[in-house]
Amino acid sequence: MEENNGNIRFLSVISYIGVLFIIGHFSVEKNNPDLRFHTIQGGVLCVFYMVLYILDFLLSLVLMMIPAFGIILTVLITIAIALSNLILVIMGISYAVTFRQGLLPFVGKAALALRTRLDGAP
Repeated sequence: MEENNGNIRFLSVISYIGVLFIIGHFSVEKNNPDLRFHTIQGGVLCVFYMVLYILDFLLSLVLMMIPAFGIILTVLITIAIALSNLILVIMGISYAVTFRQGLLPFVGKAALALRTRLDGAP
């Protein structure tokens, strides 16, 4: 039993590290409610930040036309996105380590709605 909890904890933790949420999605324990919650929330977090980084790249192309101000603003926006990503990843990992199903800011409600939709509940 303890080995199973260790596997679920490990898979829940790595669900918040980029695209590694896919490992938990295809694991043997994929039907565990805790693992399923963290896998879905980690996936939504990953997609959310992929979209943000793409938008940041497109914005940086536009801002680079402004010589000094554009570069500084681009760097500050990129740092803000990276720091917020790091903070949410750390929060998600701390929830996973303690077996809590805490909703992350920005993505938690979307992950909950996706989980409800995937589970087939009304």
